[in-house]
Amino acid sequence: MKKKNKKFLKKISSLPKKAAQGILNDIPTRIVNSSYNMYSNLQKGQLSMGLPVSSKLLDTHQQLQNRAAAKLALTLYHIFIKTTDKRIPRKMIKHILLEELLRHRLVLSENVIILNREELTHLLLTHFKIKEMYLESVLTEASRRMILRETLQGKQPPAYFESKIDEKEANGRGDYEIVYYRDYTDEGKEIGFQRLVGIESVTTADNRPSVVLVPGFANNSRCYNLSNRYSIAKDLADMGYWTYLFDPRGVGINEGKFDPYYTIDTLIDHDLPTVVKFIHKRSKGKPSILMGHSMGGIISENMVLNWSLRKKLHDNKSLDEASKKQLDKILPNEEEAESNLSMVKGIITLGSPKFFKKNSHLVFPSGLWLNHIARMLRLRYVPIQEVFWLITQPPILKQINRFLLNHNFGDLNFLVNPANHEDDKDFAQQYLARAMESVPLGMGFQILKAIYNGEGFKRMDATRLNYSKHVESFPADIPVFHFWSTSDPVSTPKNIKYSRHYPHRYKRVYRIETANDLKKVEILPEKSQLIDFIVADTKHVDFLYGKMAEEVIQPLIIRIINQVWGEWAYEKKPADAA
Repeated sequence: MKKKNKKFLKKISSLPKKAAQGILNDIPTRIVNSSYNMYSNLQKGQLSMGLPVSSKLLDTHQQLQNRAAAKLALTLYHIFIKTTDKRIPRKMIKHILLEELLRHRLVLSENVIILNREELTHLLLTHFKIKEMYLESVLTEASRRMILRETLQGKQPPAYFESKIDEKEANGRGDYEIVYYRDYTDEGKEIGFQRLVGIESVTTADNRPSVVLVPGFANNSRCYNLSNRYSIAKDLADMGYWTYLFDPRGVGINEGKFDPYYTIDTLIDHDLPTVVKFIHKRSKGKPSILMGHSMGGIISENMVLNWSLRKKLHDNKSLDEASKKQLDKILPNEEEAESNLSMVKGIITLGSPKFFKKNSHLVFPSGLWLNHIARMLRLRYVPIQEVFWLITQPPILKQINRFLLNHNFGDLNFLVNPANHEDDKDFAQQYLARAMESVPLGMGFQILKAIYNGEGFKRMDATRLNYSKHVESFPADIPVFHFWSTSDPVSTPKNIKYSRHYPHRYKRVYRIETANDLKKVEILPEKSQLIDFIVADTKHVDFLYGKMAEEVIQPLIIRIINQVWGEWAYEKKPADAA
């Protein structure tokens, strides 16, 4: 780095902390925020042009419906000829399918229409006037051609499609088994995830805890398994836990299945529930503890909140009738919701905000500009991975970036506190290179809307449900543990104001500055408890790794898991749970 730059940075670092923060962070934050507001008054952003993205940038929903109906119409056309000798015009079949989609009697799953037997039977008898004598032949052929949901679910490949052994001889740490699972969401989307366990630590159908790790915004599951040194997943596996790694669609092991339309609501409604239910079913009834970092905590909590909302949806006085009607279509039925809730033993969130304050850090108003940049550059996704590659890989920029990530001028570094990583100056760049990925515009815009209005985290659909303002509906018998920080602008202690609305009986707030403060922490064998931990000197990624994570956060997580799991055991030990 040039001498002039070093002198400038040295001068900045010599300023009082408040002065440096004002010059480098507070004032630029307000300038960027004001310029965004002024420009937005003159020019429409992508948000106002249609969500999740403008029809000018991506195929419209109508175009997707058209293509999906055309594909299915052609398949049905050939099925009818083969099984009934009846030639129903393909365009007529397509028209009927589009009408049924419009009336919400059929569902578009990504870019295909997948029918169940009941839906196809209704179409055959009511619209296509197929005689009952041909009904079974048509259904059999439809099953053979894989257009029935029951066929997809019944004939999917084995539950694991690959496994590998990571031995101590190779990693220098321990012997682990990694199994790659896959399942299908209720909308027909394939979702993959991993299980990582210590080979000598667990046995089939044992009573040890299951923990599901959910990554944050623009992160894949590698954030929990960066390397042998930095691996929360292996740390938990070493404790004898069954550890599962969740990846949102399009990232991590689900790379290549990028869905430009999905939002965080998609992960709450479909992806994470699919994984939780799969684990429960495959392990023959064992529940899971969910642990999410940043957005991962938002997804985990709000998934459970949705299930609880369903139980008393029609008696909920804080929702208007229009919202209830919309949610009634989205949420699982009451019986399923009750069953789903029994699959969750507890929730741990690490730096998962209930709201954002856009003037608190330069990163927030800077992010808002995505609203206009997406329109100007015709972005099809939020190019986070590409941006971080640009600033971390080219030699000159790599050195500058490394220097900035290992300092905290004006409190600009929201990712890591350099004091937590003094023994590894390459950690932050390693994290960005391995864990960060690009995300759909719909997901990015949902975060931006929460940043802009500062009112809480809301759904993107017609319900506009504000999750943050309905926490009183959270189930009181599922314990929740929140980790906040005095130094993280994303998860400030001000988020604790929402905790008073949770229905739990036992509530505590602990402020922790050093490992010595852990002695005063009391975690009860009580289901109805909510504990907020305010950890000092911790930036956003420091919840996962670094000095404070190793000395304070991880020991607390282990205590929480052991206490919440308690004496759980199978009533009758199953033979093949895994």
